[in-house]
Amino acid sequence: MKKNSFWSPYVSGIGLGLTLLATFYVMGKGLGASSAFSIVSAVATQKIDPEYAGGLKYFSRYLSSGSPLKDWMVFEILGLFVGALTGALLSRSFRLKFDKPSHMTGGGRLFTALSGGILLGFAARLARGCTSGVALTGGAQLAVAGWVFVIAMFVSGFIFAAVFRRMWS
Repeated sequence: MKKNSFWSPYVSGIGLGLTLLATFYVMGKGLGASSAFSIVSAVATQKIDPEYAGGLKYFSRYLSSGSPLKDWMVFEILGLFVGALTGALLSRSFRLKFDKPSHMTGGGRLFTALSGGILLGFAARLARGCTSGVALTGGAQLAVAGWVFVIAMFVSGFIFAAVFRRMWS
């Protein structure tokens, strides 16, 4: 990979802002990601055990459409994956790699990544939205909760980065 082969954060920010504006205009709501995973989880649970899924109040709003293919958020996530892969392939910077500190085993890294992902997913649903939903969409709507979330996210990120930075050195 060439040094400085990443996009300018200013260009990326403008692009993200225009994308967010377009989703408000075209879809009537902003960006988000965690609800797509909730929709797929609800439908998968319903396929495995319809009685159990039907009894969960949390899943009821996701099961009303009948199919995850009827919700545009699912396509947003698929498009995000395809777009990111396409961008990486076109930049010729794509390669499979397994990042981990030298003192950590591969199994330990997989465990921490999986545990962190589960915690992040749970926290996103607990907060009633993920970073893109609460921070970007909420912030763009000048929602107090969105701005409180952004401030808390950055403060906690700085604190945890300082505390855990030795794990990666």
